[in-house]
Amino acid sequence: MPADRTLLERVAISLFPLADEVAHLGTGGFACTFRIREGDRQTALKIIDPGLSERERVDRELNALQRVTNDGVVQFLAHGVHKFEGVDYCWIRMEFIEGRSLGAELGAGVVFTPLEALDLISRLTDAAASIWAQGTAHRDLSPNNIILDADGRPVIVDLGLARHVDDESYTALPTPGTPGWMSPEQVGSSPVHGDWRSDQFVIGALAYRLLTNVQPFYALSLIDRWRAPAVQTPQPIRAIDPEIPSAVADVVERMLHKQPHRRYLKVSELLTDLTLAISSMQSASTIETSPQRFLLNIGQVKNYAENGFLSALRPHGVVIDIRAGSRVREFVDAAHDVGAEAIVDPVTHYVRSPLAVRPAGFRKLPYGSAPVLTGFSDETSRREFCTNVLDSVTADEPDAIVSPYFYAAENEQSWLTESVACAGLTEALLTQRGQVTSMWLGVAVHSSWLANERQRDLLLTALTARQWRGVHLLLSTTQAPFGPLGDVDTLRGLRDLIAVLREAGTPVIVGRRASSGLLLLALGAEGWSTGVSGNLMNMTPHPEDETSGGRSLDRIYIPGLVNLVSIEAYLLMRARRPEYVELGTPQAAALLDGNPSLDDLSTEERILLLQHNLIAQSRQVSELATLPAGQRIARLRTWVDVATERYRELPPTRLPSEGPAFLEGWAEVLA
Repeated sequence: MPADRTLLERVAISLFPLADEVAHLGTGGFACTFRIREGDRQTALKIIDPGLSERERVDRELNALQRVTNDGVVQFLAHGVHKFEGVDYCWIRMEFIEGRSLGAELGAGVVFTPLEALDLISRLTDAAASIWAQGTAHRDLSPNNIILDADGRPVIVDLGLARHVDDESYTALPTPGTPGWMSPEQVGSSPVHGDWRSDQFVIGALAYRLLTNVQPFYALSLIDRWRAPAVQTPQPIRAIDPEIPSAVADVVERMLHKQPHRRYLKVSELLTDLTLAISSMQSASTIETSPQRFLLNIGQVKNYAENGFLSALRPHGVVIDIRAGSRVREFVDAAHDVGAEAIVDPVTHYVRSPLAVRPAGFRKLPYGSAPVLTGFSDETSRREFCTNVLDSVTADEPDAIVSPYFYAAENEQSWLTESVACAGLTEALLTQRGQVTSMWLGVAVHSSWLANERQRDLLLTALTARQWRGVHLLLSTTQAPFGPLGDVDTLRGLRDLIAVLREAGTPVIVGRRASSGLLLLALGAEGWSTGVSGNLMNMTPHPEDETSGGRSLDRIYIPGLVNLVSIEAYLLMRARRPEYVELGTPQAAALLDGNPSLDDLSTEERILLLQHNLIAQSRQVSELATLPAGQRIARLRTWVDVATERYRELPPTRLPSEGPAFLEGWAEVLA
C-alpha cells in the first residue's frame, strides 16, 4: 500500500509554511518526495511515513552521507523529525537535481554508444566510491535512482534509504528492493546487510544494460524479476555483441559475479580497470558484421518465383531445391532479377532414404536413384559422389551452393563426420575447377545434437575444425510441423552453437525452423531460411522413416503472436479480439476482402495466404536487422511479452503447434 500522499503533503507544507511552492514529485511505499521552491532556491524533501524500522541505523548512515562531497552524488542538506498532529515524521532535505532519470531515458528507448556507456559507468562508480568511503553503501543504484542532468552527468539520488522507503511494489517482495537491480546476496537476505560489493554488482548490471542494450536479468512476473539475479546468469557480453572488447567484457562480468568475494575487492582496482576499459574501447577496431538475412526456401513451387512476389518479399537470398530440375535456372534468374543471392541445396539427405519414399524429383538426379547410402567405402567413392553432386548444383550458375550433407540422428556421429568430409572435398573440387561459386557447409542433425551437452561438444568440435563461409543448419525435432521450436535445452544449445561459431568467424544460417528463425536471428544467427510448405518449414523426420507427415492445413501467420495458426483458430481469435490478430500485409487484405470467412480457398487465394505468411515474417526480420545486436534481443523480449499476454485473452487452440507453449522456452533462453 503506498504512502498517504495527501497526509504527507500536509506534513511537508507544515514543515515549510513559507515556501512559494510544494510540488509532489513521487510516492513510494513508505514516503513521498516533494519539490520545495523558496524564491530562486529549489530543494527536494522526502517525508517518511511513521514506522520505519532500524531508526538508529538510518540516522548513522545519514550522518555519514552528509559528509559525502562529490558532484555525482546528490547533496544532503539536512534531516530530522517533524511532529505533526502528534505524530513524528522523519524528513530528509536534499539538493534538487533538474533532469531525467536514467530509467526514464532507457524506457524512452535512448541508446548509448559503448564509449558513452563506459564513461557514464566510470563516473557513476567514482561517485558511488565517495559513498563507500564513508563506510556505507547506497543499496539501490537502480536506473530510477540515477538522474542525468542537463550535461548528461549522472547524479546518484535517494542515498541509503531508497530501498526502505520507495516504491510500493517492492514492499510486496520477500526482501525490498528494485526487481532485477539487486545483488544475489540482497535477494537472499535482508538488503540492509548489502555492502559496497552489492552496489558494485548493480553498477555492473547497469553497464551490461548500457553496453548490450539487453536487460541482464529478465522475467515476466515481478517475483521472478526479483529472484532473477540469484538464479540467472546473463549471457556473455561478447556473445551478444562481439564488437565489445574482451577487456571491457571482463571488467563488467567480474562485477557481476554471483559471489561477492569474486568481484572487485578494492575500489581503486575497479576504478583503474574501468579507465583501462575505456582506453581499450577507444582503440578497438570495428568488426565487420554481416547483415541479418531472410532467405526464401523456394522448393519447386513456381508461383513463389514470380518477379512480382519476390519484389514484394525482398529476400536477401533464395534457397533453391535441386529437385526443381529444369526450373532451377529460372529460379536463379528470378533471384538475380530482384538483387537476391541464389543458393542451390542438393538435398542429399534423401540418399539415406529407401528408393520408394524418395521424392520423384530427387530420383531423377544423377545421385538420386542410387541404392540407400550406408557410408563410403573409400575416398574414391566419396569423391565420385561429391563430383556428381557438384556438377548438378553448379550447372545453373548459382551464387552459392550448400555442400552435400547427411542427416545425423542421435549419436550418429559417422554421418556428421561424412557431412564435414564431403564439404571439405567439395570445396577442394571448386578450387581445382577455378569456380567462384561460394559454398555453405550443410549440416542436418537431430535436436539431441543441440540439447545434449556431450553431443553438442562433438558437433562444435567438428564445425570449428576450420572456418567456413557459412553453416546451413537443418534441425529435426519431435515437434509438430509448423510449430516454433520451444524446447529449452535445444534452444540453449542453438544459442551456444551460434555464439561459438560467431567467435570462430563462421556465420550460421538456420533453415526451416518456422518462426523460430526470428528468435535465432536475435541470438546472433546471420540468416534464416523458410518456405511455404511443411517440408520447407521443418526438417523432415529421419530419412530412413517411410512414414509421411500429417494432414495438410491452411495456416496463417499472425505477427502479434509470432506464430502460424490454422484458419479455424484464426477465425475464433478474430471473433474474440480482432486487434490481437491483425495481419498487416496487402496480400492478407486482398484475401480477406474477397473471402472474409476464408471458406474453401481457391488456388489463387491460397497463394495470397502463403505470400502473406512469408512477407509478414520477412518484415519482422527487417525490423530486427535495423537494430544493434543487443536491441534485437530486447525487441524479441517485447514480442514474447506481448504474445504471451495476448494468448491469455484468446480462445484456447486445438493444435499444439499453434498454442503459446513455445513462448515459455523463448522467454527462458532470452534470459
